[in-house]
Amino acid sequence: MWLNRTRRARIAAGLAVAVSIVLLGGVAPAAAGNGCEENPNPFCEVEVPNPGTPGPGGGDPGAGGSEGGGFTPGPTTCSFNGAEVPCTSAAGSWNGSCYVALQEPQPTPPAGGQAGIGAWYTCTPSDATGLVTTFWSNNPPPGVVTYTPAQAAFRLVQRFQLGPIDIGMAPASKVHDDDAPGTAPYRRTWVGIPVWLWVENPQPLTWGPYTETATLGGVTVTATASVSSVTWTSDDGSSATCGLGTPFDIEAMRDQAAVDSPTCGFRFQKTSAKEADGTFTVTASTQWTVAWTGGGTDGTLVARNTSTSAEVTVGELQSVNTPNQDGDRKK
Repeated sequence: MWLNRTRRARIAAGLAVAVSIVLLGGVAPAAAGNGCEENPNPFCEVEVPNPGTPGPGGGDPGAGGSEGGGFTPGPTTCSFNGAEVPCTSAAGSWNGSCYVALQEPQPTPPAGGQAGIGAWYTCTPSDATGLVTTFWSNNPPPGVVTYTPAQAAFRLVQRFQLGPIDIGMAPASKVHDDDAPGTAPYRRTWVGIPVWLWVENPQPLTWGPYTETATLGGVTVTATASVSSVTWTSDDGSSATCGLGTPFDIEAMRDQAAVDSPTCGFRFQKTSAKEADGTFTVTASTQWTVAWTGGGTDGTLVARNTSTSAEVTVGELQSVNTPNQDGDRKK
């Protein structure tokens, strides 16, 4: 939890104790290198879980729905030190010891805070003569029904049904000439042979751009998700980080020497330790980046990776040395 002071008036005796009552929720660890702690500009990066689905309440969280966490209604009867006070005022919603509202403009998040998750809130005493304090909370306090633009964007992106890519790979999955009848299609290659990797049939929800606009918590935001890179890894230790990659043209390459992909690929360096022809898992992890605008500002969100995998059987070609019989006869 964090407290900041605003310059309004001198603090009244005992107010600090009352203010401490409204400090809500711990702050989740920030995504590494999100840039928000050091940069007061609203352009920040936060990590977004994916995929996400609306909560059971549905609708705009500002209207009381539970989508993306939703809002908690404020009390209907309010008092302070035994005296009745209005439950809402121009300073916000009564929270037991002060009126709470979203702080505008939003300062830089505290260390460990994420702009898309939590926000700074003001705490104004009922008599408006005490010190107005601010605090950070991961959840909107009861009675607060507005989001910051970053929070609205975060919750919008949680609804995106982003999916993994379709793997394009040479070797292709097929039944080979020397396979036994009834063998299911599979991928097969050998140590040292180039493996080509690419994104097959890219779509808005597997590659981007994918855009949605929504009004959440009183803020209209537009968010666009796009893939920034794909990292390919194999459990033999091979790896490559690429973009779309280059599809393998089997007809054009049929009579060509084996060459590496010009954009994305690797070569297996070994077979499985368990057997001569080992099976390795190749995983494609997709990194999504989301750009958003709304509420007069903008920013970026780093969505959680999506991933998919395929298995490849890797063998090792053996060479056999034979004597030169013609040379032997001449000797």
